[in-house]
Amino acid sequence: MASAAEIQASIAHAFDTYIAELAQTGPVWEKKPEGSADGEAAWCAREVAEHIASAGPFFGAGIAAAIGVPGPTPARASLEDVETALSETRRTHGLLMEVVAQVKDGQVDQEIELPRLGKNTVGGFLGIVAYHLNDHAQQLKTLRG
Repeated sequence: MASAAEIQASIAHAFDTYIAELAQTGPVWEKKPEGSADGEAAWCAREVAEHIASAGPFFGAGIAAAIGVPGPTPARASLEDVETALSETRRTHGLLMEVVAQVKDGQVDQEIELPRLGKNTVGGFLGIVAYHLNDHAQQLKTLRG
């Protein structure tokens, strides 16, 4: 299993990738993907941005509860435009990273359960955070064509 510092670096890199893609979504902010996509694959850039801005506090709250530190309160983001999305996503990601910074190496293998996601380890869920950011960055890139 990766160390807490390695996981933090992975999430930071994934976030930078996501933010770089988000910053370029103005022309496709409300554009749905072409074809017969379902679920998350059918989202426009605004929907992706609202999802990611909401995900930071969701993951942060669950991990905080598991490691015994204060965490953010999950809330659904509603974003009007790219500028607002960039600002709010940076803010909510900061809330997540305040929790992630408190994860110790000995807690990475600790098993936890998150609503809607089931059981995993702290490190496993943090790995999902990095994957999630990269996956949605690719989705935004695809929307831009």
